[in-house]
Amino acid sequence: MKVLVLAAGLATLAGQAGALSCLPPDPLASYQRADAAEELYVVLLGQFSFDTPTLPERDLSNPAPEEITYPAHFEGQALGPGGFGGTYVLDLDVTLGCLGPWCAGAPDSGQGLAYVQMSDAGYALRLGPCGGQYFDQPQPDVSARIEACHADAAACTAE
Repeated sequence: MKVLVLAAGLATLAGQAGALSCLPPDPLASYQRADAAEELYVVLLGQFSFDTPTLPERDLSNPAPEEITYPAHFEGQALGPGGFGGTYVLDLDVTLGCLGPWCAGAPDSGQGLAYVQMSDAGYALRLGPCGGQYFDQPQPDVSARIEACHADAAACTAE
């Protein structure tokens, strides 16, 4: 099975004002996107520490704002064949991406569930304006549902 994340959530431009319309983020839908992605992702559950820089004020008139990347630290478990387990300590980069003038918000440090891209360059958590890559303070039933989905695709039903 190839999970190990996720592309940005489905976003559409709608209305005369070009407002961003996003579906509510769902951890199982995020799992399914990660599993189907060409890139490799790992699902992490544990304590995240974000070294968030001072973010610039958003300029809604800028159609292409720049991405912001900064470091983070993780301690916890990773999803494997038997569910969440092991003890992992790793550093990763967080990138706050934008879609037009709409940009991702910075997550708060603490307990979280994340779909993190793995590459030769290291680990990267890419956050977009519609969410879906990071879930703050996940409930125990969320991790149990992801474990069930990982074990059996038929058990994977997004809400």
